[in-house]
Amino acid sequence: MGFRAELMEDRRVLRNVGGNLNDVARIANTDGTLGPMVERVLERVVRAVARIDCTVEGVDALVGQARSEVVGRRRSV
Repeated sequence: MGFRAELMEDRRVLRNVGGNLNDVARIANTDGTLGPMVERVLERVVRAVARIDCTVEGVDALVGQARSEVVGRRRSV
């Protein structure tokens, strides 16, 4: 999958997690309890962050490679 597609998927997941977090806050504000939903939301946040970290590492690697190529071209000119 290309990095753009991965980032778009990450964005979609984060929107869903945000919606879940709003649900948790609404319930907590209504009756003062957090219940099992909090655990599920936390798991999704951890997975989303790990996924984004992997995507960022891939982008960093590509940027480093491109930078090296540019520097190499400049030296050969």
